[in-house]
Amino acid sequence: MTVDKLAVLERIDNDQELFVEICAIFKHDGPELARKLRDAVDAGQLVVAIRHAHSLKSSAANIGAYELSELARQAELAGNQGDASIISALLPVIDAKLHEVIAELS
Repeated sequence: MTVDKLAVLERIDNDQELFVEICAIFKHDGPELARKLRDAVDAGQLVVAIRHAHSLKSSAANIGAYELSELARQAELAGNQGDASIISALLPVIDAKLHEVIAELS
């Protein structure tokens, strides 16, 4: 399981409708954030990449996709350390985990 639905539901007082809404937003925004992260790294825009990694980290955590959130955190940390090569190495792993999360939410 890539999404800890129970932890999220506990945080939001078991509001199923809110959970569905949060997941729908993530299914739209998650892939867009990952694409923007990749584009920023490809363009050498490390500051922009850090911002997108941070957003992906937070968005993934909001839906209980903690493994994806951790990968995005690692990308953000690498960016803060000025190491775009680590972000580049993480991108395929982030993409694969993102696809798992989206599949589980669908």
